[in-house]
Amino acid sequence: MTPTTFPAVVQKVQTLADGGLRFTFDASETEVLAAAELMEAKRLGVMLRVTVAQEHGQDTTIGRTETKRRVT
Repeated sequence: MTPTTFPAVVQKVQTLADGGLRFTFDASETEVLAAAELMEAKRLGVMLRVTVAQEHGQDTTIGRTETKRRVT
């Protein structure tokens, strides 16, 4: 599997009952290819090596913007 890189923000970090950890990230709706690769890794049960690096000088509002929807 080739490396997948995409900008995201940490939405939640949870401690599981067995002491494990669960990380939830929010990414832009444009990251569908990254989502597809992660879904395929999940389907196959692939163990991933995750590297986290802070983006500098980038838009930090991913997952934090609100869109007003018009109700008709």
